[in-house]
Amino acid sequence: MTNCVWKVSEVHEETRAKGKIISNALGLPPLVADLMAQRGITDASCADAFLRADLTDLEDPYLLTDMDKAVARLIRGIENEEKIRVYGDYDVDGITSICVLMDALGSLGADIDYYIPDRVDEGYGMNPEAVTDIARDGTSLLITVDCGITASSEIELAESLGMDVIVTDHHEPHGEIPSAVAVINPKRCDDEYPFRDLAGVGVAYKLVHALLMRVKGTSNVFDPPDRLLDLVALGTIADVSPLTGENRIFAKQGLAKMNRTENLGLKCLIEVCGLSNRRITAGTVGFVIAPRLNAAGRIRDASLCAELLLTDSPKEAMDIARFLDRVNSERQDLQQLIFDEASSMVETSDGRAVDSVLVLANEGWHPGVIGIVASRLVEEFNRPTIMISLDGDEGRGSGRSIPEFDLYRALCECQGSLLRFGGHKHAAGIAVSRDAIDEFRQEINEVGRSVLSEDDFLPKIILDRELTLDEIDLEVAKGIAMLAPFGVANPTPMFLSTGVSLKEYRGVGAGGKHLKLKLSQSGTAHDGIGFGLGYLTAELYSHRAKDVDLIYRIEVNEWNGTIQPQLNVKGLRVAENQT
Repeated sequence: MTNCVWKVSEVHEETRAKGKIISNALGLPPLVADLMAQRGITDASCADAFLRADLTDLEDPYLLTDMDKAVARLIRGIENEEKIRVYGDYDVDGITSICVLMDALGSLGADIDYYIPDRVDEGYGMNPEAVTDIARDGTSLLITVDCGITASSEIELAESLGMDVIVTDHHEPHGEIPSAVAVINPKRCDDEYPFRDLAGVGVAYKLVHALLMRVKGTSNVFDPPDRLLDLVALGTIADVSPLTGENRIFAKQGLAKMNRTENLGLKCLIEVCGLSNRRITAGTVGFVIAPRLNAAGRIRDASLCAELLLTDSPKEAMDIARFLDRVNSERQDLQQLIFDEASSMVETSDGRAVDSVLVLANEGWHPGVIGIVASRLVEEFNRPTIMISLDGDEGRGSGRSIPEFDLYRALCECQGSLLRFGGHKHAAGIAVSRDAIDEFRQEINEVGRSVLSEDDFLPKIILDRELTLDEIDLEVAKGIAMLAPFGVANPTPMFLSTGVSLKEYRGVGAGGKHLKLKLSQSGTAHDGIGFGLGYLTAELYSHRAKDVDLIYRIEVNEWNGTIQPQLNVKGLRVAENQT
Protein backbone atom coordinates (compact mmCIF):
# COMPACT_ATOMS: atom_id res chain seq x y z
CA MET A 1 0.00 0.00 0.00
CA THR A 2 2.99 2.27 -0.31
CA ASN A 3 5.77 2.65 -2.85
CA CYS A 4 8.16 4.19 -0.31
CA VAL A 5 10.91 2.62 1.72
CA TRP A 6 10.16 2.97 5.42
CA LYS A 7 13.45 3.49 7.20
CA VAL A 8 13.70 3.82 10.98
CA SER A 9 16.55 6.04 12.20
CA GLU A 10 19.20 4.31 14.27
CA VAL A 11 19.37 5.68 17.82
CA HIS A 12 22.80 5.28 19.39
CA GLU A 13 23.33 4.69 23.08
CA GLU A 14 25.09 8.03 23.39
CA THR A 15 21.97 9.73 22.01
CA ARG A 16 19.75 7.88 24.45
CA ALA A 17 22.03 8.94 27.31
CA LYS A 18 21.73 12.58 26.28
CA GLY A 19 17.96 12.17 25.99
CA LYS A 20 17.80 10.79 29.52
CA ILE A 21 19.71 13.80 30.87
CA ILE A 22 17.33 16.18 29.05
CA SER A 23 14.27 14.27 30.28
CA ASN A 24 15.39 14.31 33.90
CA ALA A 25 16.42 17.97 33.85
CA LEU A 26 13.32 19.37 32.12
CA GLY A 27 10.68 16.84 33.16
CA LEU A 28 9.94 15.85 29.57
CA PRO A 29 8.59 12.45 28.48
CA PRO A 30 11.60 10.25 27.60
CA LEU A 31 10.40 9.87 24.00
CA VAL A 32 10.26 13.66 23.50
CA ALA A 33 13.71 14.12 25.06
CA ASP A 34 15.09 11.37 22.81
CA LEU A 35 13.68 13.14 19.76
CA MET A 36 15.49 16.31 20.77
CA ALA A 37 18.75 14.42 21.26
CA GLN A 38 18.31 12.81 17.83
CA ARG A 39 18.12 16.32 16.37
CA GLY A 40 21.49 17.31 17.74
CA ILE A 41 20.38 18.97 20.97
CA THR A 42 23.18 17.88 23.26
CA ASP A 43 22.30 19.04 26.78
CA ALA A 44 19.54 20.38 29.01
CA SER A 45 20.56 24.01 28.51
CA CYS A 46 20.33 23.72 24.72
CA ALA A 47 17.04 21.83 25.05
CA ASP A 48 15.59 24.56 27.25
CA ALA A 49 16.67 27.25 24.75
CA PHE A 50 15.20 25.20 21.89
CA LEU A 51 11.82 24.94 23.60
CA ARG A 52 11.76 28.61 24.62
CA ALA A 53 12.84 29.95 21.23
CA ASP A 54 12.97 33.32 22.94
CA LEU A 55 13.88 36.65 21.38
CA THR A 56 16.51 37.13 24.07
CA ASP A 57 18.44 34.28 22.45
CA LEU A 58 18.94 36.18 19.19
CA GLU A 59 22.53 37.00 18.30
CA ASP A 60 23.94 40.53 18.33
CA PRO A 61 23.36 41.85 14.77
CA TYR A 62 26.68 43.70 14.92
CA LEU A 63 28.45 40.34 14.81
CA LEU A 64 27.66 40.30 11.08
CA THR A 65 30.53 41.56 8.95
CA ASP A 66 30.00 45.12 7.63
CA MET A 67 26.93 45.74 9.80
CA ASP A 68 28.48 48.83 11.38
CA LYS A 69 29.29 50.24 7.93
CA ALA A 70 25.75 49.62 6.69
CA VAL A 71 24.13 51.26 9.70
CA ALA A 72 26.41 54.33 9.51
CA ARG A 73 25.59 54.79 5.81
CA LEU A 74 21.86 54.38 6.42
CA ILE A 75 21.83 56.94 9.21
CA ARG A 76 23.67 59.41 6.99
CA GLY A 77 21.20 58.77 4.18
CA ILE A 78 18.22 59.38 6.46
CA GLU A 79 19.70 62.52 8.05
CA ASN A 80 20.60 63.99 4.63
CA GLU A 81 17.16 63.15 3.22
CA GLU A 82 18.71 61.10 0.43
CA LYS A 83 16.57 59.07 -1.89
CA ILE A 84 16.90 55.41 -0.84
CA ARG A 85 15.74 52.48 -2.96
CA VAL A 86 15.39 48.83 -1.86
CA TYR A 87 16.06 46.31 -4.64
CA GLY A 88 14.49 42.93 -3.89
CA ASP A 89 13.53 39.57 -5.27
CA TYR A 90 10.05 38.59 -6.49
CA ASP A 91 9.50 35.65 -4.12
CA VAL A 92 8.02 35.79 -0.62
CA ASP A 93 11.43 36.03 1.02
CA GLY A 94 12.36 39.00 -1.15
CA ILE A 95 8.98 40.70 -0.76
CA THR A 96 8.94 40.41 3.03
CA SER A 97 12.55 41.64 3.12
CA ILE A 98 11.49 44.74 1.19
CA CYS A 99 8.53 45.32 3.50
CA VAL A 100 10.63 44.98 6.65
CA LEU A 101 13.03 47.69 5.43
CA MET A 102 10.25 49.89 4.02
CA ASP A 103 8.38 49.78 7.32
CA ALA A 104 11.37 50.36 9.60
CA LEU A 105 13.15 53.02 7.53
CA GLY A 106 9.88 54.74 6.75
CA SER A 107 9.16 55.02 10.47
CA LEU A 108 12.51 56.84 10.83
CA GLY A 109 11.53 59.39 8.18
CA ALA A 110 13.56 57.97 5.29
CA ASP A 111 12.72 58.89 1.69
CA ILE A 112 12.39 55.25 0.64
CA ASP A 113 10.91 53.25 -2.21
CA TYR A 114 11.44 49.76 -3.65
CA TYR A 115 12.05 47.98 -6.93
CA ILE A 116 11.15 44.38 -7.79
CA PRO A 117 12.34 42.99 -11.16
CA ASP A 118 9.91 41.17 -13.41
CA ARG A 119 10.53 37.42 -13.24
CA VAL A 120 9.95 36.84 -16.96
CA ASP A 121 11.41 39.99 -18.54
CA GLU A 122 14.32 40.59 -16.14
CA GLY A 123 14.90 37.41 -14.18
CA TYR A 124 16.47 37.01 -10.76
CA GLY A 125 18.79 39.58 -9.22
CA MET A 126 20.14 42.93 -10.26
CA ASN A 127 20.25 43.91 -13.93
CA PRO A 128 22.01 46.86 -15.61
CA GLU A 129 18.88 48.40 -17.10
CA ALA A 130 17.11 48.55 -13.75
CA VAL A 131 20.19 49.90 -11.99
CA THR A 132 20.51 52.65 -14.62
CA ASP A 133 16.83 53.61 -14.31
CA ILE A 134 17.06 53.74 -10.51
CA ALA A 135 20.09 56.05 -10.72
CA ARG A 136 18.30 58.33 -13.19
CA ASP A 137 15.48 58.64 -10.66
CA GLY A 138 17.83 60.41 -8.27
CA THR A 139 18.57 57.52 -5.93
CA SER A 140 21.86 57.85 -4.06
CA LEU A 141 21.63 54.81 -1.77
CA LEU A 142 20.62 51.37 -3.05
CA ILE A 143 19.97 48.46 -0.68
CA THR A 144 19.65 44.93 -2.04
CA VAL A 145 17.63 42.31 -0.20
CA ASP A 146 17.67 38.57 -0.95
CA CYS A 147 20.06 39.22 -3.84
CA GLY A 148 23.27 41.03 -4.76
CA ILE A 149 26.02 38.73 -3.52
CA THR A 150 26.93 37.71 -7.09
CA ALA A 151 26.13 41.09 -8.74
CA SER A 152 29.64 42.58 -8.78
CA SER A 153 29.35 44.14 -12.25
CA GLU A 154 25.91 45.65 -11.54
CA ILE A 155 27.16 47.09 -8.24
CA GLU A 156 30.17 48.61 -10.00
CA LEU A 157 27.75 50.15 -12.48
CA ALA A 158 25.63 51.56 -9.65
CA GLU A 159 28.69 53.14 -8.04
CA SER A 160 29.80 54.63 -11.36
CA LEU A 161 26.36 56.24 -11.61
CA GLY A 162 26.76 57.89 -8.20
CA MET A 163 24.95 55.40 -5.98
CA ASP A 164 26.29 53.76 -2.85
CA VAL A 165 25.18 50.14 -2.43
CA ILE A 166 24.46 48.09 0.68
CA VAL A 167 24.09 44.38 -0.06
CA THR A 168 21.99 42.15 2.21
CA ASP A 169 21.78 38.57 1.00
CA HIS A 170 21.85 34.97 2.20
CA HIS A 171 22.83 33.09 -0.96
CA GLU A 172 26.20 31.43 -1.43
CA PRO A 173 28.90 33.85 -2.64
CA HIS A 174 30.21 32.93 -6.08
CA GLY A 175 33.63 34.45 -6.64
CA GLU A 176 34.76 37.73 -5.11
CA ILE A 177 32.63 39.70 -2.69
CA PRO A 178 31.18 42.80 -4.46
CA SER A 179 32.90 46.13 -3.74
CA ALA A 180 29.87 47.73 -2.08
CA VAL A 181 29.79 50.07 0.92
CA ALA A 182 28.70 47.06 2.97
CA VAL A 183 28.00 43.42 2.16
CA ILE A 184 25.98 41.67 4.87
CA ASN A 185 25.72 37.94 4.32
CA PRO A 186 26.24 35.27 7.01
CA LYS A 187 27.58 32.92 4.32
CA ARG A 188 30.61 35.11 3.60
CA CYS A 189 33.72 33.02 4.11
CA ASP A 190 35.18 35.80 6.28
CA ASP A 191 32.03 36.12 8.42
CA GLU A 192 32.09 34.67 11.93
CA TYR A 193 28.39 35.14 12.64
CA PRO A 194 27.20 32.15 14.72
CA PHE A 195 24.22 31.26 12.49
CA ARG A 196 24.74 30.91 8.73
CA ASP A 197 21.25 29.86 7.63
CA LEU A 198 19.26 33.08 7.89
CA ALA A 199 16.72 33.67 5.13
CA GLY A 200 16.97 36.92 3.19
CA VAL A 201 14.30 38.46 5.41
CA GLY A 202 16.29 37.38 8.46
CA VAL A 203 19.30 39.32 7.20
CA ALA A 204 17.12 42.36 6.44
CA TYR A 205 15.65 42.15 9.95
CA LYS A 206 19.14 42.02 11.43
CA LEU A 207 19.94 45.27 9.62
CA VAL A 208 16.79 46.87 11.01
CA HIS A 209 17.56 45.61 14.51
CA ALA A 210 21.10 47.03 14.35
CA LEU A 211 19.85 50.34 12.94
CA LEU A 212 17.22 50.78 15.68
CA MET A 213 19.79 49.94 18.35
CA ARG A 214 22.01 52.75 17.06
CA VAL A 215 19.12 55.22 16.65
CA LYS A 216 17.85 54.49 20.17
CA GLY A 217 21.38 54.84 21.52
CA THR A 218 21.25 51.45 23.22
CA SER A 219 23.49 48.40 23.15
CA ASN A 220 20.66 46.17 24.37
CA VAL A 221 20.55 43.33 21.85
CA PHE A 222 17.60 41.81 23.74
CA ASP A 223 15.19 44.46 22.51
CA PRO A 224 14.49 43.55 18.86
CA PRO A 225 11.46 45.05 17.06
CA ASP A 226 8.74 42.42 17.47
CA ARG A 227 6.22 44.34 15.32
CA LEU A 228 7.83 42.94 12.16
CA LEU A 229 8.18 39.33 13.27
CA ASP A 230 5.09 38.10 11.40
CA LEU A 231 6.73 39.20 8.13
CA VAL A 232 10.06 37.66 9.15
CA ALA A 233 8.36 34.32 9.91
CA LEU A 234 6.43 34.48 6.64
CA GLY A 235 9.57 34.97 4.54
CA THR A 236 11.67 32.48 6.50
CA ILE A 237 9.12 29.67 6.27
CA ALA A 238 8.22 30.41 2.64
CA ASP A 239 11.91 30.23 1.66
CA VAL A 240 12.09 26.71 3.17
CA SER A 241 14.93 27.77 5.45
CA PRO A 242 16.13 25.38 8.19
CA LEU A 243 13.95 25.94 11.26
CA THR A 244 16.80 25.75 13.72
CA GLY A 245 18.77 28.38 15.60
CA GLU A 246 17.61 31.92 14.96
CA ASN A 247 15.23 30.79 12.23
CA ARG A 248 13.36 28.72 14.82
CA ILE A 249 13.06 31.80 17.03
CA PHE A 250 11.81 33.87 14.11
CA ALA A 251 9.33 31.18 13.08
CA LYS A 252 7.94 30.46 16.54
CA GLN A 253 7.68 34.07 17.69
CA GLY A 254 6.55 35.24 14.26
CA LEU A 255 3.78 32.65 14.00
CA ALA A 256 2.50 33.77 17.40
CA LYS A 257 2.49 37.31 16.03
CA MET A 258 0.83 36.18 12.78
CA ASN A 259 -2.06 34.64 14.69
CA ARG A 260 -2.87 38.13 16.03
CA THR A 261 -1.31 40.12 13.21
CA GLU A 262 -1.80 43.87 12.98
CA ASN A 263 -0.66 43.86 9.35
CA LEU A 264 -3.81 44.77 7.44
CA GLY A 265 -2.83 43.06 4.19
CA LEU A 266 -1.75 39.84 5.88
CA LYS A 267 -4.98 39.82 7.89
CA CYS A 268 -7.04 40.13 4.68
CA LEU A 269 -5.05 37.39 2.96
CA ILE A 270 -5.61 35.09 5.94
CA GLU A 271 -9.34 35.81 5.69
CA VAL A 272 -9.44 35.15 1.93
CA CYS A 273 -7.65 31.83 2.53
CA GLY A 274 -10.43 30.83 4.96
CA LEU A 275 -8.06 30.77 7.92
CA SER A 276 -9.52 33.51 10.12
CA ASN A 277 -10.68 31.12 12.83
CA ARG A 278 -7.86 28.62 12.53
CA ARG A 279 -4.42 28.54 14.09
CA ILE A 280 -1.70 29.55 11.63
CA THR A 281 1.16 27.03 11.61
CA ALA A 282 4.33 26.67 9.58
CA GLY A 283 2.41 24.26 7.35
CA THR A 284 -0.36 26.81 6.86
CA VAL A 285 2.19 29.40 5.77
CA GLY A 286 4.07 27.04 3.46
CA PHE A 287 1.10 25.43 1.74
CA VAL A 288 -1.69 28.03 1.87
CA ILE A 289 -0.50 31.61 2.42
CA ALA A 290 2.90 31.68 0.70
CA PRO A 291 1.70 30.14 -2.61
CA ARG A 292 -0.76 33.00 -3.05
CA LEU A 293 1.98 35.57 -2.56
CA ASN A 294 4.40 33.69 -4.78
CA ALA A 295 1.79 33.33 -7.53
CA ALA A 296 1.88 37.06 -8.30
CA GLY A 297 5.64 37.02 -8.86
CA ARG A 298 5.40 33.86 -10.92
CA ILE A 299 2.81 34.91 -13.48
CA ARG A 300 1.84 38.54 -12.72
CA ASP A 301 3.40 41.44 -10.78
CA ALA A 302 5.13 40.76 -7.45
CA SER A 303 4.87 44.42 -6.44
CA LEU A 304 1.20 43.72 -5.70
CA CYS A 305 2.33 41.59 -2.75
CA ALA A 306 4.49 44.39 -1.38
CA GLU A 307 1.55 46.77 -1.77
CA LEU A 308 -0.65 44.29 0.12
CA LEU A 309 1.75 44.02 3.06
CA LEU A 310 2.42 47.77 3.21
CA THR A 311 -1.04 49.27 2.67
CA ASP A 312 -3.10 50.93 5.38
CA SER A 313 -6.28 50.88 3.27
CA PRO A 314 -8.76 48.09 4.21
CA LYS A 315 -10.38 48.19 0.76
CA GLU A 316 -7.08 48.03 -1.12
CA ALA A 317 -5.88 45.20 1.12
CA MET A 318 -8.99 43.09 0.53
CA ASP A 319 -9.05 43.82 -3.23
CA ILE A 320 -5.41 42.71 -3.60
CA ALA A 321 -5.91 39.65 -1.39
CA ARG A 322 -8.85 38.47 -3.49
CA PHE A 323 -6.93 39.13 -6.69
CA LEU A 324 -3.97 37.08 -5.44
CA ASP A 325 -6.32 34.23 -4.65
CA ARG A 326 -7.58 34.27 -8.24
CA VAL A 327 -4.03 34.48 -9.61
CA ASN A 328 -3.09 31.45 -7.52
CA SER A 329 -5.89 29.43 -9.11
CA GLU A 330 -4.64 30.53 -12.52
CA ARG A 331 -1.13 29.44 -11.50
CA GLN A 332 -2.40 26.01 -10.43
CA ASP A 333 -4.08 25.42 -13.81
CA LEU A 334 -0.95 26.47 -15.70
CA GLN A 335 1.22 24.34 -13.46
CA GLN A 336 -0.89 21.23 -14.09
CA LEU A 337 -0.73 21.73 -17.85
CA ILE A 338 3.08 21.99 -17.83
CA PHE A 339 3.41 19.05 -15.43
CA ASP A 340 1.40 16.84 -17.79
CA GLU A 341 3.57 17.89 -20.74
CA ALA A 342 6.82 17.40 -18.86
CA SER A 343 5.82 14.01 -17.44
CA SER A 344 5.18 12.71 -20.94
CA MET A 345 8.73 13.73 -21.96
CA VAL A 346 10.49 11.65 -19.30
CA GLU A 347 12.07 8.56 -20.81
CA THR A 348 11.20 5.61 -18.59
CA SER A 349 11.89 1.91 -18.31
CA ASP A 350 9.51 -0.23 -16.25
CA GLY A 351 7.95 3.00 -15.01
CA ARG A 352 11.24 4.40 -13.72
CA ALA A 353 13.15 7.29 -15.27
CA VAL A 354 16.22 6.30 -17.29
CA ASP A 355 18.34 9.40 -16.61
CA SER A 356 19.94 10.02 -13.23
CA VAL A 357 19.13 13.72 -13.56
CA LEU A 358 16.08 14.85 -15.53
CA VAL A 359 16.75 17.81 -17.84
CA LEU A 360 13.57 18.78 -19.70
CA ALA A 361 13.19 21.70 -22.10
CA ASN A 362 10.29 23.08 -24.10
CA GLU A 363 9.01 26.21 -25.80
CA GLY A 364 6.39 28.23 -24.01
CA TRP A 365 6.76 26.85 -20.52
CA HIS A 366 6.12 29.75 -18.17
CA PRO A 367 9.38 30.54 -16.32
CA GLY A 368 7.40 31.44 -13.23
CA VAL A 369 6.00 27.96 -12.58
CA ILE A 370 8.68 25.57 -13.83
CA GLY A 371 10.30 25.47 -10.39
CA ILE A 372 7.10 24.15 -8.83
CA VAL A 373 6.71 21.63 -11.64
CA ALA A 374 10.31 20.51 -11.10
CA SER A 375 9.45 19.85 -7.44
CA ARG A 376 6.47 17.72 -8.47
CA LEU A 377 8.59 15.76 -10.93
CA VAL A 378 11.13 15.10 -8.19
CA GLU A 379 8.29 13.64 -6.12
CA GLU A 380 7.04 11.61 -9.09
CA PHE A 381 10.34 10.12 -10.28
CA ASN A 382 12.65 10.71 -7.28
CA ARG A 383 15.30 12.18 -9.55
CA PRO A 384 16.95 15.63 -9.47
CA THR A 385 15.05 17.63 -12.07
CA ILE A 386 15.81 20.75 -14.10
CA MET A 387 13.03 22.34 -16.17
CA ILE A 388 14.08 24.74 -18.94
CA SER A 389 11.82 27.28 -20.61
CA LEU A 390 13.05 28.04 -24.14
CA ASP A 391 12.76 31.50 -25.64
CA GLY A 392 14.83 32.30 -28.72
CA ASP A 393 18.46 31.20 -28.44
CA GLU A 394 18.42 30.93 -24.66
CA GLY A 395 16.74 28.76 -22.08
CA ARG A 396 16.04 29.68 -18.46
CA GLY A 397 15.82 26.81 -16.07
CA SER A 398 14.83 25.97 -12.54
CA GLY A 399 16.01 22.88 -10.71
CA ARG A 400 15.08 20.90 -7.61
CA SER A 401 16.93 17.99 -6.07
CA ILE A 402 16.77 14.95 -3.79
CA PRO A 403 18.63 14.88 -0.44
CA GLU A 404 21.43 12.70 -1.82
CA PHE A 405 22.39 15.12 -4.63
CA ASP A 406 23.97 18.55 -4.11
CA LEU A 407 22.52 20.43 -7.08
CA TYR A 408 24.64 23.57 -6.69
CA ARG A 409 27.87 21.57 -6.54
CA ALA A 410 26.82 19.58 -9.61
CA LEU A 411 26.17 22.80 -11.54
CA CYS A 412 29.63 24.03 -10.58
CA GLU A 413 31.04 20.96 -12.33
CA CYS A 414 28.96 21.73 -15.43
CA GLN A 415 29.42 25.49 -15.57
CA GLY A 416 31.29 25.31 -18.87
CA SER A 417 28.03 24.48 -20.64
CA LEU A 418 25.99 27.15 -18.82
CA LEU A 419 25.64 30.90 -19.29
CA ARG A 420 24.76 31.57 -15.65
CA PHE A 421 23.70 29.64 -12.58
CA GLY A 422 23.08 30.09 -8.88
CA GLY A 423 21.33 28.54 -5.92
CA HIS A 424 22.06 25.97 -3.25
CA LYS A 425 22.04 22.25 -2.53
CA HIS A 426 18.31 21.73 -2.95
CA ALA A 427 17.29 24.29 -5.58
CA ALA A 428 18.96 26.33 -8.31
CA GLY A 429 18.38 28.45 -11.38
CA ILE A 430 20.29 28.38 -14.65
CA ALA A 431 20.57 30.13 -18.00
CA VAL A 432 21.75 28.00 -20.90
CA SER A 433 22.16 28.40 -24.64
CA ARG A 434 19.63 26.39 -26.63
CA ASP A 435 22.47 24.70 -28.50
CA ALA A 436 24.19 23.67 -25.25
CA ILE A 437 21.25 21.89 -23.59
CA ASP A 438 22.19 18.42 -24.84
CA GLU A 439 25.78 18.91 -23.70
CA PHE A 440 24.58 20.12 -20.31
CA ARG A 441 22.21 17.16 -19.98
CA GLN A 442 25.05 14.76 -20.71
CA GLU A 443 27.46 16.47 -18.29
CA ILE A 444 25.09 16.66 -15.34
CA ASN A 445 24.04 13.04 -15.85
CA GLU A 446 27.68 12.03 -15.72
CA VAL A 447 27.89 13.82 -12.38
CA GLY A 448 24.68 12.12 -11.29
CA ARG A 449 25.91 8.64 -12.19
CA SER A 450 29.14 9.26 -10.31
CA VAL A 451 27.47 10.12 -7.00
CA LEU A 452 24.05 8.43 -7.06
CA SER A 453 23.24 4.75 -6.63
CA GLU A 454 20.04 2.88 -7.44
CA ASP A 455 19.09 2.99 -3.76
CA ASP A 456 19.18 6.80 -3.90
CA PHE A 457 16.36 6.73 -6.46
CA LEU A 458 14.00 4.91 -4.10
CA PRO A 459 11.71 7.35 -2.29
CA LYS A 460 12.24 7.07 1.44
CA ILE A 461 10.32 8.06 4.50
CA ILE A 462 12.68 8.48 7.43
CA LEU A 463 11.03 7.50 10.70
CA ASP A 464 12.23 8.65 14.10
CA ARG A 465 11.27 5.59 16.11
CA GLU A 466 9.34 2.33 16.09
CA LEU A 467 6.73 2.36 18.85
CA THR A 468 4.01 0.20 20.31
CA LEU A 469 0.73 1.98 20.93
CA ASP A 470 1.07 1.73 24.71
CA GLU A 471 4.03 4.15 24.50
CA ILE A 472 1.70 6.91 23.31
CA ASP A 473 -0.32 9.08 25.69
CA LEU A 474 -1.51 12.68 25.96
CA GLU A 475 1.66 13.80 27.72
CA VAL A 476 3.75 12.48 24.81
CA ALA A 477 1.46 14.16 22.26
CA LYS A 478 1.69 17.51 24.07
CA GLY A 479 5.47 17.15 24.41
CA ILE A 480 5.88 16.57 20.67
CA ALA A 481 3.74 19.64 19.95
CA MET A 482 6.29 21.68 21.95
CA LEU A 483 8.92 20.86 19.32
CA ALA A 484 7.01 22.86 16.68
CA PRO A 485 7.25 24.78 14.40
CA PHE A 486 8.30 21.97 12.11
CA GLY A 487 10.10 22.30 8.80
CA VAL A 488 13.49 21.77 7.20
CA ALA A 489 16.06 20.48 9.76
CA ASN A 490 13.27 20.07 12.31
CA PRO A 491 10.77 17.79 10.57
CA THR A 492 7.54 16.63 12.16
CA PRO A 493 8.40 13.41 14.06
CA MET A 494 7.25 10.26 12.27
CA PHE A 495 6.78 6.86 13.84
CA LEU A 496 6.26 3.24 12.84
CA SER A 497 4.09 0.65 14.54
CA THR A 498 3.79 -2.91 13.26
CA GLY A 499 1.19 -5.61 13.84
CA VAL A 500 -1.48 -3.15 14.98
CA SER A 501 -5.02 -4.54 15.25
CA LEU A 502 -7.44 -2.80 12.93
CA LYS A 503 -10.69 -2.66 14.92
CA GLU A 504 -12.65 -0.34 12.65
CA TYR A 505 -12.07 1.63 9.46
CA ARG A 506 -14.24 3.68 7.18
CA GLY A 507 -14.09 6.50 4.69
CA VAL A 508 -15.15 9.91 6.00
CA GLY A 509 -15.52 13.37 4.49
CA ALA A 510 -16.82 14.25 1.04
CA GLY A 511 -16.77 11.11 -1.08
CA GLY A 512 -15.02 9.15 1.66
CA LYS A 513 -11.80 11.02 0.90
CA HIS A 514 -10.26 10.41 4.34
CA LEU A 515 -9.70 7.21 6.29
CA LYS A 516 -10.97 6.97 9.88
CA LEU A 517 -9.41 4.22 12.00
CA LYS A 518 -9.74 2.62 15.42
CA LEU A 519 -6.49 0.88 16.33
CA SER A 520 -5.46 -1.39 19.18
CA GLN A 521 -2.23 -2.97 20.40
CA SER A 522 -1.06 -4.37 23.75
CA GLY A 523 -4.34 -3.42 25.38
CA THR A 524 -4.09 0.22 24.27
CA ALA A 525 -6.51 1.79 21.78
CA HIS A 526 -6.05 4.97 19.76
CA ASP A 527 -7.98 6.76 17.04
CA GLY A 528 -6.30 7.42 13.73
CA ILE A 529 -7.05 9.61 10.73
CA GLY A 530 -5.47 9.32 7.31
CA PHE A 531 -6.14 12.50 5.36
CA GLY A 532 -6.49 11.71 1.68
CA LEU A 533 -6.16 7.96 2.34
CA GLY A 534 -9.83 7.10 1.90
CA TYR A 535 -8.98 5.18 -1.27
CA LEU A 536 -7.35 2.51 0.93
CA THR A 537 -10.72 1.51 2.40
CA ALA A 538 -11.50 -0.80 -0.51
CA GLU A 539 -8.01 -2.30 -0.49
CA LEU A 540 -8.17 -3.04 3.24
CA TYR A 541 -11.55 -4.68 2.70
CA SER A 542 -10.31 -6.78 -0.21
CA HIS A 543 -7.44 -8.08 1.96
CA ARG A 544 -9.81 -8.61 4.88
CA ALA A 545 -7.12 -6.88 6.87
CA LYS A 546 -7.02 -7.45 10.61
CA ASP A 547 -3.49 -6.33 11.41
CA VAL A 548 -1.61 -3.47 9.76
CA ASP A 549 1.77 -1.76 9.86
CA LEU A 550 1.44 2.01 9.83
CA ILE A 551 3.50 5.18 9.83
CA TYR A 552 2.08 8.25 11.53
CA ARG A 553 2.49 11.51 13.40
CA ILE A 554 1.32 11.90 16.99
CA GLU A 555 -0.98 14.87 17.49
CA VAL A 556 -3.23 16.37 20.14
CA ASN A 557 -6.89 16.15 19.10
CA GLU A 558 -9.51 18.35 20.75
CA TRP A 559 -13.13 17.49 19.97
CA ASN A 560 -16.31 18.22 21.92
CA GLY A 561 -14.36 19.12 25.03
CA THR A 562 -12.28 15.93 24.94
CA ILE A 563 -8.50 16.13 24.54
CA GLN A 564 -6.66 12.99 23.52
CA PRO A 565 -3.75 11.81 21.37
CA GLN A 566 -4.50 10.98 17.76
CA LEU A 567 -2.44 9.21 15.13
CA ASN A 568 -2.23 11.18 11.89
CA VAL A 569 -1.60 8.23 9.58
CA LYS A 570 0.62 8.85 6.57
CA GLY A 571 0.80 5.31 5.21
CA LEU A 572 -0.19 1.77 6.04
CA ARG A 573 0.09 -1.74 4.70
CA VAL A 574 -1.29 -5.13 5.62
CA ALA A 575 0.98 -6.61 8.28
CA GLU A 576 3.45 -9.20 7.02
CA ASN A 577 2.09 -11.82 9.42
CA GLN A 578 -1.42 -11.37 8.03
CA THR A 579 -2.92 -14.70 7.00
